[in-house]
Amino acid sequence: MGVRVGVVGPGAIAERHAAALLAAGAELVAVAGPEREQTTAFARGFGVPAAYGTAEELYAHPGLDAVVIASPHAHHARQTLTALEAGLHVLCEIPIALSLPEAQAVAEAARAAGRHVAVAHTLRHCLPYLRVREEVERGALHVRHIVARTLMLRQDDTGMGGRPRGWTDDVLWHHGAHTVDAALWFLGATGAEVRGMRGESWARSGRPMDGGAVLRTPDGGLATIALSYHARLPSRDMTIIAEDRTLHLSGGVLREHDGTVLVDCGDQMEDDGLARQDADFVAAITGGRPPGCAVADILPAMRVLHEWGAQ
Repeated sequence: MGVRVGVVGPGAIAERHAAALLAAGAELVAVAGPEREQTTAFARGFGVPAAYGTAEELYAHPGLDAVVIASPHAHHARQTLTALEAGLHVLCEIPIALSLPEAQAVAEAARAAGRHVAVAHTLRHCLPYLRVREEVERGALHVRHIVARTLMLRQDDTGMGGRPRGWTDDVLWHHGAHTVDAALWFLGATGAEVRGMRGESWARSGRPMDGGAVLRTPDGGLATIALSYHARLPSRDMTIIAEDRTLHLSGGVLREHDGTVLVDCGDQMEDDGLARQDADFVAAITGGRPPGCAVADILPAMRVLHEWGAQ
């Protein structure tokens, strides 16, 4: 019998998790969501036998081993803590929380419960990012400065696949979390001094839609980060500058400064990374080892976001 998993929040990203978990040999046994029609449609589509209205009802499902939390961001920390109290392992969509104290509380609760909390910092499982990290770890790449842009148009409450949703995204804690974590990972740093600013709150969202920051690690490494939800020319790229090499990562392609392609995943990079991430979560449960990206691993990024948001 495979790992028995429930899904909280049957939206577009949950559909990708469902497909990845089934491919990894897990059993999808329950789903929970506040909209009955959407929840039952998800259950039918993935052959899930039980559908519930709340996460708490799902957590009581007999024989459940783990849950994927793919609900709106504001619920992530609370629903993860409640799942841990129920004795479940958790794979939580990014961000694990919308504040550093909440993230720290989740990390402590996971340690106390002896359960895994993996966080969907999916870039850590994408092949171009893994290649950079591997070169950093073996000493072939001594990164001095990272210039990262995460720019997209997200001016209304529309999620993945163009589906409307009833909550508002946060550029700092969502896409900023992806970008800051990847930058610290490449710099091999567990902390950084932050000099950051955010734009004025936008009337249609009530939140800042732009941000910029410079991070400085204890050994002098730098990361310059730009975020925007107003950009009509989208870009998610990183220029990775070492003393003797410069790499560029964009659109699933990692290149040397001379144009040599080191990794090319094309448009499949994030789908492949999510599949690798979810398979790792299942293997961590069955193998009794930590997942590749546990909540404790991303606390440095959460500290940076906390300090950035306070400036």
